[in-house]
Amino acid sequence: MKVRHLKWVAGGVGLIAAGACHAQSSVTLYGIVDSSIQYVKLDRTVSPTVMAASGNLQASRWGLRGSEDLGGGYRANFQLEMGFNTYTGVAGGSTLWNRGASVGLSSPYGSLDFGYMYLPIYWVFLGSDVATYGLSNPAAIMSLEHTVTLGKSGTGGFYQNAVRYRTPNFHGLTAELGYSFGSQNSSGQVADGRNLGMNVQYANGPLWVGYGVNHYQYYANTTILTPSAQTTQVVSASYNFGPVTLGGNYLYTKRSDPTNFFASAEMLNAKVPIGPGDLNIGAARRIEKGGARALAYDIGYVYFLSKRTQLYGYAAYIQNNSHSTQGFGLLNSAYATVQPGFKPWAFTAGLRTSF
Repeated sequence: MKVRHLKWVAGGVGLIAAGACHAQSSVTLYGIVDSSIQYVKLDRTVSPTVMAASGNLQASRWGLRGSEDLGGGYRANFQLEMGFNTYTGVAGGSTLWNRGASVGLSSPYGSLDFGYMYLPIYWVFLGSDVATYGLSNPAAIMSLEHTVTLGKSGTGGFYQNAVRYRTPNFHGLTAELGYSFGSQNSSGQVADGRNLGMNVQYANGPLWVGYGVNHYQYYANTTILTPSAQTTQVVSASYNFGPVTLGGNYLYTKRSDPTNFFASAEMLNAKVPIGPGDLNIGAARRIEKGGARALAYDIGYVYFLSKRTQLYGYAAYIQNNSHSTQGFGLLNSAYATVQPGFKPWAFTAGLRTSF
């Protein structure tokens, strides 16, 4: 009887230990499914068109996020995320985890991550977009200031072969340093796509401010081995006044290749809770070398059916001068640029849910 009793005790201890180990680890499946209908005038030579669109409030995606408690304040973390088109079922990129893949360690001294990630400047840009879900695809401000517009380094996008360090939070002050090793291309140019960036952010109650910079190396042509560079800087802020939240930024980018390209942009946007949803308003201006000027405006309403599910509608407009060719590349990649001086517009309505 004693032997049997000891066996039961040993088995119970084993189950408890297994449960404790399991409790120290977690894996979360998450995602967003977003579909809409849009009515757009994308270019001068294209008639206004009604079309289906995926991810017009937020890009549809699913991912896995995991963490293991290693003890002593240390944790191992990973994240894998991919986008997809809800109308076609097609993955959102040429790679499986096209929206990020990383593994890292966090500790009382900060966190260190390795993989395919956003570099630090992205988070400063995102912090200035106070819309219900920042970087809404139909938002004209995003078309003016995001990756496609500002070229090589831009304010977003994912970077391969990247390493990122984030400091602990010191009374609201945080900093981040990121480096992407780039890769050798087919012409033997070893620094293609190499990035170095950092940010500093400060949050105190309703106030948030941030600064970010990114230095990107590339080659102007395939016959040289000395890389050119594009440096982008952004200063951002937001403030929650209670009923209204305001956000804004200023950014400047310049390339060192023979084109001497440069551009600057400013953005201001607001979120106003009205009824069972949020009113989002934004405006932006961009100035480029060669006299190109563009103004952009958008207004939208996000209606909460529940905490996870929303209906939304947006209207957006871009005003190009005679030298500017900015289009709605985020709504249709074939029209990232338009005929000089054309003023594209878009209306979109859709449904978003998350899990």
